[in-house]
Amino acid sequence: MRILGWRLSNGRALFLSPLLIVVLPFLLILFFMGNNLAGAIMGPPAIWNRTWHSPPPSDVVGRYSESGRRLDRGSQQPTATLTLAADGSVTAAGLPYEFGNTSCTLSGRGSWSGPDDDQKINLHVIADGAPGSCESGSYPFLELSGHSTPYTLYWVVGDPDSGIGVWLRKQ
Repeated sequence: MRILGWRLSNGRALFLSPLLIVVLPFLLILFFMGNNLAGAIMGPPAIWNRTWHSPPPSDVVGRYSESGRRLDRGSQQPTATLTLAADGSVTAAGLPYEFGNTSCTLSGRGSWSGPDDDQKINLHVIADGAPGSCESGSYPFLELSGHSTPYTLYWVVGDPDSGIGVWLRKQ
């Protein structure tokens, strides 16, 4: 019997067939693990640019505006801004949001909490009701980046592994 140009006896072919059936799922698992590892290392924010510890909330208080955007959509969107106040209130404007087939813009006022142990900031926004605006609710998609103040924020749009999002820099 010939397999990939190699001539094998029938006994070896019978031995290799079940071995391939057992080994192939493990190779597939290793492929997916490698893909997830590459996303963690190179996906925004990159692993070397993530904070090493969770800073106090006073270190992230301030007004942030969009400094970079990676979106699949070709349409022009308004510039995203975010204000995190010391009293725990938040004002968001122009933050794009996608979930499944839903696409909207997060704008409104509310409260914020964090950063938590995963260096994420949770937003609780009451929508302003503008056309195309998202519904009121909780949005835990804001990630902290950088090793010291002023920190940079990364707003995840859609799937966290996709690398699609908006960078916000403190003004």
